[in-house]
Amino acid sequence: MKLALAHEYFSVRGGAEAVVEVLHQMWPEAPVYTFFHDRRRYGPLDGWRIVTSSLQSFPIGGGLHRLLLPLYPRAARALRVPDDVDVIVVSTSAFIKGLTLAERTVEIAYCYSPTRYLWDASEAYLRDEVPVLLHRPVRELLERLRVTDREFAARVDRWIAISHAVAARIRRYYARESEVVYPPVDVDAYQARAERGDHWLFIGRLSAYKRADVAVRAFGRLNRRLIVVGEGRERGALERIAGDNVAFTGRVDEATKRDLLASARGLVFPGEDDFGIVMVEALASGAPVVALDAGGAPEVVRDGEDGALVRDADPEAFADAIAAAERRAWDPAALRRSAARFDVARFRESLKVAVSTARRHTPS
Repeated sequence: MKLALAHEYFSVRGGAEAVVEVLHQMWPEAPVYTFFHDRRRYGPLDGWRIVTSSLQSFPIGGGLHRLLLPLYPRAARALRVPDDVDVIVVSTSAFIKGLTLAERTVEIAYCYSPTRYLWDASEAYLRDEVPVLLHRPVRELLERLRVTDREFAARVDRWIAISHAVAARIRRYYARESEVVYPPVDVDAYQARAERGDHWLFIGRLSAYKRADVAVRAFGRLNRRLIVVGEGRERGALERIAGDNVAFTGRVDEATKRDLLASARGLVFPGEDDFGIVMVEALASGAPVVALDAGGAPEVVRDGEDGALVRDADPEAFADAIAAAERRAWDPAALRRSAARFDVARFRESLKVAVSTARRHTPS
């Protein structure tokens, strides 16, 4: 069987890129089709057979790839996969699923979410990314892109969602059923120290939708340290509202992140995410999680067993939940056993089965 992989683009390292790393480890000879690879920001992909689209020649650093939005559908269609490829596994949250395939090629979409800025997050995208004077033409553009997105989605043969929350969106926006395969976490790569430190962690991009502001304001009400790990456009605003008990590290390497998690008293996760790999990483490190009761969090955090779920993204509510977590003795070994539900071995086995049983989809 001849197999290929695809991913939207390689710009910054995040949860989706961690998934693609595992897919590439499973099929190291497979070419990887992508819109572009920003080498300066992402780093090299030594040993990978990367095939980029026409967008590779555009300025793509520093977030400028967002300006390429109208060009993605055409670039996808122009990205042609050889006719002798039997199966392509597409790591997708937008338009890469529309690349050109032979009629015989089976397309499996591993989906992080239906295109967020077109569907459930379109208003937030307009508010946060688009000047007010451009709202009307951009709304019209988004409407046209929704039609294209549905066309691309219709020709996918098999949908795999990263969570039940995402599976529900695939059903709502694309009218397709999907199976759920949780993203992989190498649980054994994380360790839990018996002696915990005095800090809690927020880990994520400092973007508005991650709601780091809720974490920072919550710790303004607590006599505890918060370490904010990550970078993004919100950092300056967050630093202005932070007290002396909040420290910002910017981006850190994997070894540093694991070290911080190993000694953390807990992880605070106030944003609505499609899954939230870092929550599993925290559990694997023996740290409880206080998370917003939305998105994929209820599938990771069992309220009262792995931490706490908070109904609203409200600083006071989070402060209360963190204070309650501080009063409880957590068993790091039990938290690690909980994380094993998402171990990389389970992901590998599920994806191998999906590929070996891949068939062309026949619309009913």
